[in-house]
Amino acid sequence: MSGHTMPGIVSITVICCISLLLLSAVTADLIPLPSFGIPTQDTVPVYDAAQYQTQTSVEKEDVMPGMTMYVQRPYGYIKSTQTNQANLSIVKTEIERYSKSKAVIKGELRNLDDKTIDLVVLTFNLYNADGDQIGNAYASVDYLAPKSTWKFVTDPIERSDFQFEQYGSIYVGVFG
Repeated sequence: MSGHTMPGIVSITVICCISLLLLSAVTADLIPLPSFGIPTQDTVPVYDAAQYQTQTSVEKEDVMPGMTMYVQRPYGYIKSTQTNQANLSIVKTEIERYSKSKAVIKGELRNLDDKTIDLVVLTFNLYNADGDQIGNAYASVDYLAPKSTWKFVTDPIERSDFQFEQYGSIYVGVFG
């Protein structure tokens, strides 16, 4: 090849690469990419449009008022009766991975009421890459103050096949 042809080929290649990058940048927002909820980083947001991206508060669940739960404490068990009189908002959630087989779910839940909530128990359903449920993760807090935010962390999830989670349920209880 002559000395004049090589710079021309390089120029055309550079122009094509820049054009391709610009085209992909423009169309990236126009073409939705599938999101399977599979974590690809150490900390990833949890994508569950029905529960986290559009929801402003947790709606009352269909539970029988008066359901009883006994909560273990260092001094024994304390009785809690379920109530549906709470206005809560899940502000955000994310999965934090410590290793391939150890993770936690972190997030924030806000008490929108003007009263203290005695007990809140969050349950998350855990799934593998095939979408099969493989277990649950829990977080709980006692005496959530009015208009306050609880920064929760679930108990450790020690499963190498855990890929993503989905909000399962919330238990709001009154001690006594």
